[in-house]
Amino acid sequence: MRACAVNDVLWKLHAVSLGENAAPRLRAADLEIREGVTAVIGHSGAGKTSLLNLLVGFEKPAAGSIAAPHSLFWVPQNGGLWPQQTVREHLEIVSPRSEHIFAMLATFDLAEKADTRPNQLSEGEQSRLAVARALMTNATALVMDEPLVHVDPARAGKYWAAIRSHLAKTGASLVFSTHSPEAVLGEAGRVICLREGHVLYAGAVDELYRNPASSELAECLGPANWFTGSESKLWLDANHDTPRCLRPEQIAVAVAEKSALVVESSQFRGSVAEVELRHEPSGGKRRFFHRPPANRLRTGMRVTLKMLALFLCMLLPAGCNRSHDPEISVRSVRSWILPGDGPLLPTPRTVAIGKNDEIATLDTGGRVIVYDATGTLLRQWKMPEITVGKPEGICVLNDGRVVVCDTHYHRVIHFDPQGRVLSMFGQKGSGPGEFIYPVGITKDDRENLYICEYGGNDRVQKFTRDGKFLCAFGGFGTGPGQFQRPSGLCWNDGKVFVADAINNRVLVFSDDGKFERVLGDPAHPLALQFPYGIAHGGDGFLYIIEYGAGRLTRVTPDGRVLGRFGSTGAGERQFATPWGLAIDSKMRIRIADTKNRRIVSLEL
Repeated sequence: MRACAVNDVLWKLHAVSLGENAAPRLRAADLEIREGVTAVIGHSGAGKTSLLNLLVGFEKPAAGSIAAPHSLFWVPQNGGLWPQQTVREHLEIVSPRSEHIFAMLATFDLAEKADTRPNQLSEGEQSRLAVARALMTNATALVMDEPLVHVDPARAGKYWAAIRSHLAKTGASLVFSTHSPEAVLGEAGRVICLREGHVLYAGAVDELYRNPASSELAECLGPANWFTGSESKLWLDANHDTPRCLRPEQIAVAVAEKSALVVESSQFRGSVAEVELRHEPSGGKRRFFHRPPANRLRTGMRVTLKMLALFLCMLLPAGCNRSHDPEISVRSVRSWILPGDGPLLPTPRTVAIGKNDEIATLDTGGRVIVYDATGTLLRQWKMPEITVGKPEGICVLNDGRVVVCDTHYHRVIHFDPQGRVLSMFGQKGSGPGEFIYPVGITKDDRENLYICEYGGNDRVQKFTRDGKFLCAFGGFGTGPGQFQRPSGLCWNDGKVFVADAINNRVLVFSDDGKFERVLGDPAHPLALQFPYGIAHGGDGFLYIIEYGAGRLTRVTPDGRVLGRFGSTGAGERQFATPWGLAIDSKMRIRIADTKNRRIVSLEL
């Protein structure tokens, strides 16, 4: 093999085939694999291992040519461990004078197995050792065939974080194969999709996720809804001439008494729900993946399918993406994964700052988790009930009490700092002190609480720190002072700033409930994409996290954009459906990077 001539191209394959002519395992592949992280995905037998075998020279092509990098290290599907060497010796052989061997073993939870040989390790431990050994090399390119496949899902996120950290520090590149769309979306910038030895797609993950060319390609990255023009009209009541893909987060199912769509069955699957609908006039049936609704759908319900505003921004990128805005200057970026919850790896939803800059977060496992200012876990506890749904809003009072919006139980709970329930207020309803779905909470300088809710009763209610109702303001709609899913809010200097998510804007009220204006003006529009969280910084500016754009936006109190940071993705400077943010006394911005299953900390 010879080295590539193109600077950022690691491998170049031209008309490469592998296997017998009658049944080739890889067929006339033309590929360029560039620096960075590339995933190879496909069903069993698609050709993933065959392609990786060619990349590392384990097999030779039957036809075509390959140019490859000089320095690479391979983690084969079985780990490729050396049976006579101990765990520690595996790392010493590839990095004989390294001072970091025991640190690497500790990172992969293998320190206690240092003198153990592979046949005494579990499959999960063998997988972790194979990856740890690869990271100890000085290879510029790592090739891993289904890494961490035998590691339990609750812990795999921790080890993927170690891989990401290594790549960021060394500048090494990674090619890995997987069956998991989640691994592709969470770890890779580029993806190769294979089917029966054919390359169906090779390119950016984000482009394939958002704009796949066919339904087959759409399904390579997980649940997808593919609509032809006629299907858009039938199911969405929308006129689209060209076929398109809508991901689950781009579709909502809403109850509508006069709709022609009837629920046949419904399944809740965590962050995604699945529903089978019948179009009553035609008798047609179809399955859809969508955002989980606030209440469970029942057979016989009449519903409508709605495209969310996020999708409209995708259709009109010029109006939603202001690429000429300056970038927020960030000194450092660090992140950490939430602790596992049994076999599950929950994701963070929102964050708040407490005493000594402690970080309190809520996750999709229904837990309250508290870290110190460095990100070290201090304590955690479960919500009293989580069967119906998980909480979304959190605030910490000066006396250490933690106040949580128990969203799907229509109430607010006060905990002591150790997680004991002290009191509750609220019940289901639309009257004063009642809630439909409370989701966001903040406090003012007197520790009065402001709580926003959605569910047709979209408004903000103001309470004392102990839950006595003071006033309410706002309402459902698109007009002045109205909301469609107010998701986050903050207080500063007598003003309440509310992130009006579906209307893609921020509304400003006095703290006694008088509507003042929409943040920004015609000359300086904010052009937000699903603003889910907002916080006021000690520098006098407002910071908005955008669920749809995967970015942080900094604005003046009158709404002029000063800068943005981030984009949609899984990289160090990217976010995927970020949900909430908080800013501590040292201007460290803590962000719940929800789909990436991590908390991100930015130092400006």
